[in-house]
Amino acid sequence: MEYTMRTKDRKEFMQYYNGPALYYSIWEFQSFLRSKRKYGDDPEAWEEAEKEFNEILTDNGINMEEDYN
Repeated sequence: MEYTMRTKDRKEFMQYYNGPALYYSIWEFQSFLRSKRKYGDDPEAWEEAEKEFNEILTDNGINMEEDYN
């Protein structure tokens, strides 16, 4: 599979180029929140943080469960 992207904007290029790394970072942070919710000292606070993070992702058109499962 091959894709071609043409842009003169370095910032736009870097956003696309780093997209996979950003997605992986988000996945790792979600796993961290999930773990804290399950095993942390204050599960309610971690659950609230996880919900807020997921809402932010959803508001920006990202659904990690759909995209990666």
